[in-house]
Amino acid sequence: MIHPGVCRYDVILQDKYFLRECVQSIELEDRLDEIAYCAKVKLAVPDDQFKGLPAILPGMEIRVSGTKFGEDKYSYIIQPGVVWTVDIENKARRNWNLTIYDRLIYLAKSKDEYLFDEGSTASDRIKKICGDWNIPIKDIPDTGQALAKEASRAAPIWSIMKKSLTETGSKSGRLFTLRMQPDGLEVFEIGTNDDPWVFEFQSNLRSVSQKQTLDGACTKVKVLGKQSKDELSPVVSETSADTDKYGTIQDILQDEKAIDAGTASEKANQMLGGIQETVRVEAVDINTIRKGDKVIVEGWPDGLYVISVRRELGSPGKMQMELASKEYIRRRYFRER
Repeated sequence: MIHPGVCRYDVILQDKYFLRECVQSIELEDRLDEIAYCAKVKLAVPDDQFKGLPAILPGMEIRVSGTKFGEDKYSYIIQPGVVWTVDIENKARRNWNLTIYDRLIYLAKSKDEYLFDEGSTASDRIKKICGDWNIPIKDIPDTGQALAKEASRAAPIWSIMKKSLTETGSKSGRLFTLRMQPDGLEVFEIGTNDDPWVFEFQSNLRSVSQKQTLDGACTKVKVLGKQSKDELSPVVSETSADTDKYGTIQDILQDEKAIDAGTASEKANQMLGGIQETVRVEAVDINTIRKGDKVIVEGWPDGLYVISVRRELGSPGKMQMELASKEYIRRRYFRER
């Protein structure tokens, strides 16, 4: 049986105002399809508002700190963070609902343009962007895969970084995501966390549900060549699998760059997939689990990978995770469009 111990949390505004007496709840959410770690904090204050405290406004520095699972000392959970939205409810007690992000949110909300040479890696490109935007770096390992020349014009910065990771995954098979840690940005290879957490009903697992669907399935891929004016694109090749079992669900791979036949075939095969399965888990909160981590769930001894984790902090807290196989994550999040 897992005994979480006493978990304590604080919300600190501008590195000096402790809001713990006002905090009603703290929720955290981490998702593969978003770059920034998000916190939603509900504060309840009397009519005289925050005695001795400044009014909380978007743009203010804020952090969430607490004790990590199995530890007694305080650690940063979201640091540095920024107040992004303030939603005030006026009742007998005024409720202030804060939406907080780590500072990678600025890379999701800002646009820029970049020209990257052929042969540079995702690591090279992300380091360049971090330098330009003063993003501290914790760990950016060599992603290894040489990428095609890329010109990004007035594009969201997160999409530029994500595109380089997607091309890396498509060409090398290695899947990476970005996570902000208290000491800087890390490029994390999905599933490489040490000692994955094990979830079992007799200890820390509350419920498990599965969703199986043909939404997102693909049983046939038609590879099209470069389109000429006033003509349909030529069909370069067709690849199929399991059409007898699931029917024909066709997708298109547009080969605008005249890639070689072997590469086109490999990309087409990566797109094929039948039943799409995700697993939703409710469990005791392990507040160190992040998107991209591998976990072991009763019934899935080979492990699943965290698509998203949403947690309600407490002592003990609780969390909901959406999990899937690495193949599902590759098709859904790392397919080149």
